Amino acid sequence: MKFPRIIVKAPNWLGDAVMAGPFIAAIRRHWANGHIAVLARDKVRPVIERMEGVDEIIAERSTPWGIAGSLDGGDFDMFFSLSSSVRPVIATALLRIPVRVGFSGGGRGLLLTRKIPPLPRSIHVARHYLALAALEGVPMPRKISTTWKVLPADLHEAKRFLVKSGLSGKTNIVAFAPGAAFGPAKRWFDASWAGLADLVTGKTNNRIVVVGGREEAKRAVAIGEQTASPVIDATGKLSIAGTAALLSLCRGLVSNDSGLMHLGGAVGVPTLGLFGSSNPLWTAPLGRKTGFIWEQVPCSPCYRRTCLPGREYACLRQITPEIVFKKISKMARLVRPWTGSIVPFRGEIFKK
Repeated sequence: MKFPRIIVKAPNWLGDAVMAGPFIAAIRRHWANGHIAVLARDKVRPVIERMEGVDEIIAERSTPWGIAGSLDGGDFDMFFSLSSSVRPVIATALLRIPVRVGFSGGGRGLLLTRKIPPLPRSIHVARHYLALAALEGVPMPRKISTTWKVLPADLHEAKRFLVKSGLSGKTNIVAFAPGAAFGPAKRWFDASWAGLADLVTGKTNNRIVVVGGREEAKRAVAIGEQTASPVIDATGKLSIAGTAALLSLCRGLVSNDSGLMHLGGAVGVPTLGLFGSSNPLWTAPLGRKTGFIWEQVPCSPCYRRTCLPGREYACLRQITPEIVFKKISKMARLVRPWTGSIVPFRGEIFKK
């Protein structure tokens, strides 16, 4: 099939959607002249919009029949499901799309024409998705990375926020992403973030900006109340695309295992992920400038939302501000002078 019309069900979470980038790149290389459409929920649409190789984005409806109605007339030859949701699988079966590929389980297997069991969590999520492409003869890349296209409008949004926050174009910034929707077993402690902030501001010429959604606003306040120098609160004040643009202007990002961690890796900012109950072999940030800290304890990884009684989040407590500061300083070269400056409302950072 030289010119297939392909529909891909995008993952439902921000970080997973970012990690689908290598899959999209791989099928685009394999079917260079094919048509690639992506079925996506609204919250991950900005990710897909900035992903190279996508020809069309289709809004996902809430029922199998609604999804089928959205896809009807697309004359699709092939369907890949990168989600655990069964509704798109039902929809594509109703439409009799000839090739339907995905992971078995959850009632999906009976409706798929090609399927494999979910892979172990010792294999990175991005390679889980690529394994589905391999079922249709797509070569597996040796190296994988994620990318994000920062648009001029996104940069304008980020720079406008910096100006409103009283920052000049020469201010060096390190971003903190203290949130994680999964639960407290993936969230480093507010006091630890504050201790790291004091190390960064006290030993380098960097300011701290806290990024995240509105749900992280209280954490930003709690961290700021414990620091010697004020932090800049960007939680809930930028779109996903604007947050990505802001990260692209930062010296570095320190993040829990979350969607923003993957966003940082994709835009190319030095990104350090902090892992508690989860496994970096499964969800480490991708990219040349990424790293992670995982202080394993006997029960790691437990994949729990909250810690077992008596354990007191030992995996997170062993990550100290000093350990994190040492690693992010080396990754982002925080202690070395930086000669870049932000040129307002242009699409890049110029070295002077």
